Amino acid sequence: MYMRFNLSVIVENSACSSDASMWSQHGLCLFVEMDVGSEWMRMLIDTGTSPQVTVHNIDALDLDFDDVDLILLSHGHYDHTGGLMGILRRMSRRVPVLAHPGIFSPKLKGHPFLRFIGPPFSRAQAEDAGAIMLESMGPVRIAKNVMATGEVERSVPFETVSGFWTIKDDLYCPDTIPDDQALIANIEGKGLVVVTGCAHAGVINTIRHSQRIMGVEKLYAVIGGFHLIDADDERIASTAKALLELDPSIVRPGHCTGQKAISHLQQMLGDRCRPLATGDHIKL
Repeated sequence: MYMRFNLSVIVENSACSSDASMWSQHGLCLFVEMDVGSEWMRMLIDTGTSPQVTVHNIDALDLDFDDVDLILLSHGHYDHTGGLMGILRRMSRRVPVLAHPGIFSPKLKGHPFLRFIGPPFSRAQAEDAGAIMLESMGPVRIAKNVMATGEVERSVPFETVSGFWTIKDDLYCPDTIPDDQALIANIEGKGLVVVTGCAHAGVINTIRHSQRIMGVEKLYAVIGGFHLIDADDERIASTAKALLELDPSIVRPGHCTGQKAISHLQQMLGDRCRPLATGDHIKL
C-alpha cells in the first residue's frame, strides 16, 4: 500500500516567504502526517527553541495540539527541546514523547565559554506537564514502515563530532551526542524518507544506518539539519559526493546545515536540493 507522507516546517532558522504570520527562530520543529493504512498518524519531530515561537506557529498553521499522537525528540539540545513544555501545556491529554535516554545527560558547549545547552526542563517536569517519556537506545517501530533510528551506528570516517562536552563518571569529557536519532519512513515504490534533527551522528551515517535497519537501499528523500555549519571544505565536499552516490530525489537541508554547505549541495545536486524554511509544506 502506498503511504502518504506530509511534512510541515513549524520552526526553522529561515523566515517564511509565504506567510508573514509565521515566526522564524534558530531551532527546529516539524509536523508530520502519515497515512499508515487504517488512519492518519500525526507527530512532531522536535519542538523548537522556545514555547512562544513554537506555539505561535502551530496556532498560525491552525493545527490542533490534541491531534498530535507522538512527539519524537531527535536529541537533547535546547533548540530541539525548548518548546516541549509549551506544547504539553496546550494539550488536554498525556502524550508519548519518544527519546534516547541520554537526552537528559549534561549537555555543554565550551566555546566561547562554558554553557549549558540541554533541555530547559527535567524529566520529572516533562512528565508532570503530561509527557509519557518513552526512552530507547535502539530503534523503535512507530508504525508499519516507520521507525525511529535510535542510536546511529557511526562508520563514516569524515563524520566526526567535536565542540560538545558533558560530565560523565564525575569527569568533564567530550560529548559525542549518542542520543542523536532520526525518523525513517519507507514509501512504497519510492524508497526511504530520512528526517533528521541535527544529524550530529553524521547525515551519511544516519542514512546508512536507516538503510540497514529498514532493509531498504533506495533513498528517496533526506530532510532536516545536516550539522555542517562549522564543517571544513573537505567534509562538505565528501558529504555532497556521498549524497550524490546515494542518489535521493529530494534533499531539503536546513537549521544547522549552514549556508556554505547548502550552496555546495545545491551545486552538486541541482534542482533536487532546496533549503528548508519556516512554513514550508512537503508532500511525498
